[in-house]
Amino acid sequence: MQGMGLRTRRVAQLIAAALAVAVVLVPAGSAGRRTTALPTLYITYSMNCTFVILDDSGRQVTAIPPGKWQVLVSTPVVFGMYPMTEGQTDFYACRGVPQFQLTGPGVNIFTTMTAGCEQTKLFPETFAASATYVAQDLNQPSLTRATFTTLASGSAAPVTVTYGGGKGKVQQSEDIVGSQAINGTLRASVSPQGKLVLMHDGKSVSKLAAGRYKFLILDQDAKAGFVVLGPADTAPTSLTKTAFKGTRSVTVRLTPGKWSYYSTLRSVHFFRVT
Repeated sequence: MQGMGLRTRRVAQLIAAALAVAVVLVPAGSAGRRTTALPTLYITYSMNCTFVILDDSGRQVTAIPPGKWQVLVSTPVVFGMYPMTEGQTDFYACRGVPQFQLTGPGVNIFTTMTAGCEQTKLFPETFAASATYVAQDLNQPSLTRATFTTLASGSAAPVTVTYGGGKGKVQQSEDIVGSQAINGTLRASVSPQGKLVLMHDGKSVSKLAAGRYKFLILDQDAKAGFVVLGPADTAPTSLTKTAFKGTRSVTVRLTPGKWSYYSTLRSVHFFRVT
């Protein structure tokens, strides 16, 4: 019961954080209208506890105009759902707690994403002219250390956004076609109760060689999908969607490192790719 209560609180905190971001990024009552918002620096984490710094155009940041910005720190999932385990030597999901820091003239951000319980954090900041700023995750500061500078003059232009009236597009994983080699077939199943099984050559998957694998998925739960997360992923990949029931074949490139798969974050499984 105590674990369920903790998960409930974490979910509630995540929803609240998402709503807060939406309120700041797009003012309420602007449905179907064009408006402006502060330019944003996106600190986008991967599952291996590294991050990239992107601007509103999706480009990696090296220099920005001075002035008012907002800094959005985000992780692929709630890292607190991946607590550090006994004997763990890697920093998968930052061992449950990221430690992001951004410092420089007039800016001193530090966040653990509420001890790993939140997926997004938003910080309004003012960056000085002709300055250097340093970002790092203190779990592995030498590996993650990144710097960017500000220009001597100018100002960050507001970003035009449209709220409401747009059509979203969901990108789904599809089978890879052509002559590219497939390392093997992984048979996955999601039971009617959401229980997962992942097999290779008749054995439960614990270790695989890097390469492309075909996932043959039997999903019998209309309330849970089959989701995978790789070490460099900045978002989960749903091989079957939540409302899907049936069979599906998807080819996935497995890169070296620690991978996880789950139907819900209450039950996460791992395997390593070498």
